[in-house]
Amino acid sequence: MNKITYLLIILIFCLLAEYSHGQGSLPNISADKIYEEYRDSLMNTPYEWHYPILGAKLRKLGFDLPYPNGIMVNYAYSVQDLTISNAHVGFNPDNLIGIDGIARFNYIEANVQAVSVRYDFWLLPFINIYGLGGYINADTKVGLGLPFEMEFMAHSQGPTLGWGAVVAGGFGPVVLSSDFTQAYTWTGSEDGASVANVFGARVGHMFRFKKIPYRNIVVLVGGQYLGINKSSGGNLDLGKVTGITNEDKLRASDQLDAWYDELSNKQQEIVEPLYTGLSTWLNNGKTTNLYYTFDKKLYYPWSMSVGVNYQHNKRYQLTGIYSFLGSRKQFVIGLNYRFGFKGKNILHGFEL
Repeated sequence: MNKITYLLIILIFCLLAEYSHGQGSLPNISADKIYEEYRDSLMNTPYEWHYPILGAKLRKLGFDLPYPNGIMVNYAYSVQDLTISNAHVGFNPDNLIGIDGIARFNYIEANVQAVSVRYDFWLLPFINIYGLGGYINADTKVGLGLPFEMEFMAHSQGPTLGWGAVVAGGFGPVVLSSDFTQAYTWTGSEDGASVANVFGARVGHMFRFKKIPYRNIVVLVGGQYLGINKSSGGNLDLGKVTGITNEDKLRASDQLDAWYDELSNKQQEIVEPLYTGLSTWLNNGKTTNLYYTFDKKLYYPWSMSVGVNYQHNKRYQLTGIYSFLGSRKQFVIGLNYRFGFKGKNILHGFEL
């Protein structure tokens, strides 16, 4: 049961780290003499987009704004650990048994892949709003120690939807950004969606191509916090989840009986419904659903990240981010296409 939980959070985790990268920035290029001609052309070119609000004003000051709208496709690969507590399982949803101190997992290793598409727009020159959708696949290798030894691979998949916001800006070559993302993931084995809230902050240094003012590379470093909904519950088909052979079932059944026989009479009385359900499943091969509830949290909610954002031109950006620290490892790559809707810029005539 831990495995599925693990998956869900991992999935969410895997999908959530890529959302705030590759956003573009607001560097004022006036500090470099080599860019004076480019800066002058910006100041004298009418701003043709509706957004961001006050974008025309900043253009006149020499700020090189990104195109206001963007579509980004991301791929993420993630491995992550979490802890489970207050776990209750059973074969009757109205009679769940606490298994803390009974079940033991030797290891749980999840490999998660996620694909997402994000649409964003700059509401203000320093505030970006976005929505996202995606799909997650996760394979989790589980080593069960008690009540019987078993190794199996669990698979989980499902859609993800979310939203978020970025606050960003720049000073010369220095780029700063901070973001918040909230995402919901449905895998079918949970009662409702798993929710993840992600907060991140990054600082970067922009390296510009002297002969191509709009082309640059930004090297990023930062940190990220991931919070997940504490309680979860649902059910799963043991046969589909474990996929074990009949031979493995017979071996597991013998170990289950030996474990049960070593318990005291009072302990046997407490876990008897769980023992009977597991024994029946292992010996008759019929479809068996296991119901569960649990509390979960990440080993380390904080992670570090390093990455690179390459802007080929004002239309196309490519971003790669690697996150690490403690129990979390994740790699994300994304391609961003930017565009705009032409029209009179909002508050273009605003005067202080």
